[in-house]
Amino acid sequence: MPLTKEIMKTKIHKKNIVILNVLPEEEFLKLRIKGSNNLPLTQDHDAFVAEVDKRYGKNFEFITHSADSGCAAGMHAAIALKKNGFKADYYPGGVREWDESGLPTEGLRPRPGRPERF
Repeated sequence: MPLTKEIMKTKIHKKNIVILNVLPEEEFLKLRIKGSNNLPLTQDHDAFVAEVDKRYGKNFEFITHSADSGCAAGMHAAIALKKNGFKADYYPGGVREWDESGLPTEGLRPRPGRPERF
């Protein structure tokens, strides 16, 4: 079940949640949801899942996302994780919706004068 930004706002600060941006590293560095982690989804979904397991284990709930609703990488990442026994969901709005809503972001693309609010 895809998450809305309202649900994301309630989950983002929980200790057992990992917000996982699955875009290439160069995109992640430009602009990302504040506090998110990066692990790019590649064609090899098994390698992606193995890296998630290596980095985090299965004791976390993962929320995957990509650029926006036009990019299905976040959905595919969540599906791959679920198939392998991880608790995962995805946020289809991605970094674009989050940023356009004025929610906290970070990265090389400055957002001057934008208040951080939840």
